[in-house]
Amino acid sequence: MSWFVQGPGSHTRAVNLQRIIHSLLLVLSTAVLWMGTTPAHAVRGGGPVADGTWGFVAKVNVGESRGCTGALVSPQWVITATSCFAAEGQSVTSGAPKTATTVTVGRTDLSGAGGRVLPVDWIHPHRDRDVVMARLALRAVGITPVAVSATAPATGDAMQVAGYGRTAQEWAPNRLHASPVVAGAVAAASFGWTGADGGDVSACQGDTGAPVFRTGGSAPQLVGLSIGAGQGGCLGAAADGPRGADAVRVDDLASWIRTVAIEPTTSFTRYDASLSGIGGYDLDDNRDQVVAFDYEHSGKLDHLVLYRPGSQIVFIVKRNADGTYAPVFSSTTGIGGYDLKDARDRVIAFDYTGSGKQDHLLLYRPGAETAWILEHGAGNTFRAVFHSSAGIGGYDLKSTADQIIAYDHEHAGKLDHLLLYRPGTGMARVLKRTGAATFTPVFATADGGIGGYDLKDARDRVIVFDYTGSGKQDHLVLYRPGAETAWILEHGAGNTFRAVFHSSAGIGGYDLKSTADQIIAYDYEQSGRLDHLLLYRPGSKTAWILKHGAGSAFTAVFHSSTGIGGYDLEMAKDRVIAFDHRSKGGQSHLFLYRPGDQITYVAGRALPPVRVVPVTVTPVVGPDSIVERYGYPVNFPHAFAGTSGQADWGTDEAEARNFELISGNGGIIWVSCTASPENGVGVLKVFPGLLNGQTEIGEPHLGVTAVCFKVLGSGGWVKLRIPNVYEVQGDSRSPGAGHDVDATVVNVASGTERTKRVERDESEQFGRTDITCDESHPDFPDNCQETLLELRVVG
Repeated sequence: MSWFVQGPGSHTRAVNLQRIIHSLLLVLSTAVLWMGTTPAHAVRGGGPVADGTWGFVAKVNVGESRGCTGALVSPQWVITATSCFAAEGQSVTSGAPKTATTVTVGRTDLSGAGGRVLPVDWIHPHRDRDVVMARLALRAVGITPVAVSATAPATGDAMQVAGYGRTAQEWAPNRLHASPVVAGAVAAASFGWTGADGGDVSACQGDTGAPVFRTGGSAPQLVGLSIGAGQGGCLGAAADGPRGADAVRVDDLASWIRTVAIEPTTSFTRYDASLSGIGGYDLDDNRDQVVAFDYEHSGKLDHLVLYRPGSQIVFIVKRNADGTYAPVFSSTTGIGGYDLKDARDRVIAFDYTGSGKQDHLLLYRPGAETAWILEHGAGNTFRAVFHSSAGIGGYDLKSTADQIIAYDHEHAGKLDHLLLYRPGTGMARVLKRTGAATFTPVFATADGGIGGYDLKDARDRVIVFDYTGSGKQDHLVLYRPGAETAWILEHGAGNTFRAVFHSSAGIGGYDLKSTADQIIAYDYEQSGRLDHLLLYRPGSKTAWILKHGAGSAFTAVFHSSTGIGGYDLEMAKDRVIAFDHRSKGGQSHLFLYRPGDQITYVAGRALPPVRVVPVTVTPVVGPDSIVERYGYPVNFPHAFAGTSGQADWGTDEAEARNFELISGNGGIIWVSCTASPENGVGVLKVFPGLLNGQTEIGEPHLGVTAVCFKVLGSGGWVKLRIPNVYEVQGDSRSPGAGHDVDATVVNVASGTERTKRVERDESEQFGRTDITCDESHPDFPDNCQETLLELRVVG
């Protein structure tokens, strides 16, 4: 969005008294929502939105080709403009988007860490309006959706508009901007809006889909979506162009939105079942065990490791697009050198590298002191990155009772620590990887238990759990089946733990009176967070799901004495794990199996019947489109001119400096090499040689010439063409500050592209041999044959 104060001599349309009153009330009611400082040229009462305000407003990125705004209208659905998903003349069809699309929602400041960033897995356009519903791969639980208004807009109605589009000075602002507006002329399917009380407001590129909503009453109500504007005063547009915008109405689409935006029910249903094992693994032995695993390093636990300790048999199976399962790995001689010959062998998934992915397997043999960690490499190969016959990290693994689980000890969102414990003895140890194959205890006790829980009963079990709904499995659930005991521990400062929940009467109404009781963490809300507990009693058909509420309270969101989703749980050997059945990034399905009987079953929350008919539309993309297409601005004044005296940093000026700026997302911009460092972060410096031995590229700098860039966003990228590049220098000017970037170049002779990582405090050499592209070389400048194509922030 962009706001401008009308200068002397500007024409202000007359308004009636009712509109003035509406506007004044709107300004007064929303004044507390704006940031404390007002940017230059901001409208009265308008500007950047304060953190935590209007979290339903969503940033929509359709690959790296289009950017828009939208609104969360239910936990898994965002409404935006269909035109965001198509170039002119292209059609949009119900189904998976043609270009990978992500939505950021609940994050007023895009550079922050709040809210969610989620892929879109399905879209459904409206047949007659520039409106589309986009389904998120996971539900954005915890972010309040906006209600759809049941009242049509009327001329003069006071509203708000909010978007992530350009401003007068910013190409891709990190912070949500908003302004009070009033409705103009209203038609059957659309209406116009202008700045409230004559405010000078424009919608800009990136504001397609920006919600227009009422703020009166207890909660915002969505009236329409901005879809077109004259963009007057926006960066890259005419300063004297038309203000305001056109919006498509959604107030009369509430029924259509409800039909599309189906939500899961509280009941469970079957999604897959077999009486002959799964993916070729027969499950014909009582020893069979199953764990979920991130085989493809995707961050998704969407593969199943099935193994038979003592037999050397192990399979890894994947769900295919057609719903069938097939092995991607199978062996009768163990895996990665680990033989699986002992009935005591156990396998867990583990984040060995701290990548946030459980893409390594830890195999151990309690009572034999044996532990291995395997890495999945090319194809279906595995190799040991750790192996020991003397325990791990000082924990000896000498008891057959020993157990190991992966744990997020540092609240980092990574299961990169190991908790090892020996039920019945009070022994526990938390290990951290501190070297290539070295583990060091960060907590250890020989017999004192942990956090007040004594671990002195052989029945004791421990699992990790997302107690706070943070997306981190950084709490421990310790329980004693048959004794009604359950504790939940939080890791505090240093190596301390404290109980945030403890009970000797079960938990959430589940009594834990049977020694058969089992507990697992489960993503009940399909949010990607294991913040519910599934408790079940194999052999008795009992299953409960508990949700953590206020304080330390737990309540049942599901309970059954007849199994779950059609699986009866009537056998004592029944087992349940949570896994990512649909590869969405959340363990929201349950894999239930009965080893020895070949029975497998996949259950999950049931969905209501789908009543939508697929639609194909061709949206009209007119000259007033406000979709951000990420073309580098032609005219781009900014505050990073340093001492250069240069006023414009757009494409025309770059061409005059003999290089080309093509596109980007505003996270990396061309600036002066004399721009001052900020908080220890300077500029990225690109050093090109002379063209044909005589033509300079960029600006004079340090006795040569350079083209410099400022990183403004953690995901920043820019596509360009800077010829004869021989060096790229990082932007760190203080230890730890700055950004690592990937620089992609092309050899102009061979056409070969390559990418090199430029560390923040280092320089990387380019040219034919990386070390000969300098002015002192006898073949200069012919030896400088690489053109810089892209800079991209990593990490």
